[in-house]
Amino acid sequence: MDWYELLPKILNMSLTASVIIVTVLILRVLLRRAPRIYSYMLWTVVLFRLLCPIAINTSLSVLGLFDTPIVETTDSVSQVAYIPNNIVHTENPEVTLPVPVLDNVLPQGAEQLVADPLEAPVSIATYIWLAGIVAMIGVSMISYVKLRKSLVGAVRVRGNIYVADYITTPFVLGIFRPRIYLLSSLSEQEQEYILKHEQYHIRRGDHIFKLLAYVALCIHWFNPLVWLAFLLFSKDMEMSCDEAVVKKLGEDVRADYSASLLNLATDNAIMFGMPLAFGEVDTKGRIKNLAAWKKPTFWVTIGAILICIVGIVICISNPKEENLYAPEPF
Repeated sequence: MDWYELLPKILNMSLTASVIIVTVLILRVLLRRAPRIYSYMLWTVVLFRLLCPIAINTSLSVLGLFDTPIVETTDSVSQVAYIPNNIVHTENPEVTLPVPVLDNVLPQGAEQLVADPLEAPVSIATYIWLAGIVAMIGVSMISYVKLRKSLVGAVRVRGNIYVADYITTPFVLGIFRPRIYLLSSLSEQEQEYILKHEQYHIRRGDHIFKLLAYVALCIHWFNPLVWLAFLLFSKDMEMSCDEAVVKKLGEDVRADYSASLLNLATDNAIMFGMPLAFGEVDTKGRIKNLAAWKKPTFWVTIGAILICIVGIVICISNPKEENLYAPEPF
């Protein structure tokens, strides 16, 4: 792959994901009365779109509503091409976006092939994009070092559970052997709630999904919709975990559980940039969600499942053959 093809590929993935993010936001409104696990499931499709440039072809894709330009990879798999991958050396480059824009003002014909007027802008933009990734990784490394310093003197209680004196919130740290770190000041009852919450995160693989989500954020740091998706993904992850704990322990524990969250409320900005750890965030929103939570009815559950199935199908696929075009030779 030529150097100049890298950024267009990322931009195509980011634009595709933007359409999917808006779709998920709409579906998320429809799921407002359903348990948060269903909203959380939909964000996996966004993650797929942000990390994978190809998708299967179906006639049900939401991208078909926007006459999305597609390049066929195989008979059943394709990739979106809003921007030609080799736009720098394409004789008549055209950019097709999913929203109305001004007429194409890119250089055309001999001027484009002989003078390469797009070479410098694309090269500079690529370096800026790479610098942003380096900055994001740097922030996460600094956060990790600070977090490790706060774990000095942490004592193992049992299994993968540790107690520390110098942390401000419980959290899970690690990928292959995740550890749960608790505040030494937690009461026995608070420990029970928080342990079940963090253990559920680990069983569900949230520590893996959080890492992948942060990788996607690093790659698409220039896209504000991706930042919004990361924030809502994190909230839905935590709230769905809260609901799972309450469902297991019974609705009567909601008041005590909420009180525990309130006691742990703190500024956890360090966790936002720390992909290998995640702790308690958005305390106010989680308490409000717990106060409104109730066991879903049969029809709410069926409706939520159907919305998720439809959402995944229309978001994970590219439009079928009628929207395909063959890439121009160069």
